[in-house]
Amino acid sequence: MNFCKEAELNYICKLLFTTYKIPMYVIDDKGNLVLEFSGNLLPNPLLPSRMDLLGRLMLKDEYYPFPVFQSTTNLENYFSIQFPLNSQLNGIIFVGPVLYSRHPDETINGLIHDLQLNINKEQLVQYYQSLPVISNLNFINMSMVLYYMLFQQQFDLVEIVQNNQHLEKEKIKIETPDIQISEQLQNNRVHYDIVGEKKLFESIRAGKKDEVLNMMIALPETGDTGILSKRSHLRSQKNLAISGITLATRAAVDGGLYPEIAYTLSDFFIQNLEELNDSNAVMRLLENAVMEFTERVEQSNKNKYSKPIYACQNHIFTQLYEDITLPQLADKAAMNPSYLSTLFKKEVGISIGEYIQRAKVDEAKSLITYTSYNLTEISTLLNFHDQSHFTKVFKKYAGVTPKQFKSGLLKAD
Repeated sequence: MNFCKEAELNYICKLLFTTYKIPMYVIDDKGNLVLEFSGNLLPNPLLPSRMDLLGRLMLKDEYYPFPVFQSTTNLENYFSIQFPLNSQLNGIIFVGPVLYSRHPDETINGLIHDLQLNINKEQLVQYYQSLPVISNLNFINMSMVLYYMLFQQQFDLVEIVQNNQHLEKEKIKIETPDIQISEQLQNNRVHYDIVGEKKLFESIRAGKKDEVLNMMIALPETGDTGILSKRSHLRSQKNLAISGITLATRAAVDGGLYPEIAYTLSDFFIQNLEELNDSNAVMRLLENAVMEFTERVEQSNKNKYSKPIYACQNHIFTQLYEDITLPQLADKAAMNPSYLSTLFKKEVGISIGEYIQRAKVDEAKSLITYTSYNLTEISTLLNFHDQSHFTKVFKKYAGVTPKQFKSGLLKAD
């Protein structure tokens, strides 16, 4: 293995920082910071100093001949590369922090809650906004580039991922699952009847509400529910419910429910589930979730369309807050725009333009009913040309103006 010299190290780090705009630090074997490229990165408000964090990330008494990836409890991501003991340079290079995607407000709220942080939220938001965003794949590729520049040693993606997975297993030290399997068999305990589970998810996929309801009632009697938390029965029930909701989500998508609707419902039910403190309530929520998926599949099955039309409808639904054009839809359906327009009208019974307007009006109704947005904000969000156009289209399909619709809701309350 060839090793770079100190002057080369400075050049390499500066070059990669200039290219990727990702902070880089070199710490010697005595723990001193000898090289830093960090630009305008804000200090982490949760830590006394940057060196405090890097000290925590140091790899203790071990040498790993590959890039090592680490994530902090604060949702930052790093990789590090060590210099071998017999090289001209001693120490370690840290690259990061980075985010793999921007953290939504809910994630930051959850972080503050979970870690019981006493901090100004806006300060934390500003810190996360200062962090560079790069995909996990590109971050791994960057580590491969840096390693090759330092040591002229090639890695492939699979090698790096497997090496890091092995490291994680060593840290966690999970006991062999064979022991758990043996104990389960010795105690003559079995999980849910696999045939029954399969029938349940097939019924969700087919949108058969009556069958699903009957099976949900009988399912707990067909086998052991399994233990998904050794310390808490409530946590175990929640984990089981999350597993059930996940499987129901996939079954609903397979049954024709728009993926975005299915995954949004999944998030909604799991978020509500986490707020519950009663095991029975958890199971009731699971039943409600499964029935909701089934009913929505049933409804979508009443209007079965060809794959190109389904692709168009799914795109319209997921892009309701954007401008939707015929060329975009034609691209999604892999069809000539003119032919797509004709086919859409033939199968759906209305033109693409009318379908989009109806969908936007339905979404506007939901926003008026369930959010605090005013009518001007809703008009802007849904990309109507102006307030007058929004009112005209809304009245065409709802029979009343947005203002009248909102007023009717207030009266009903």
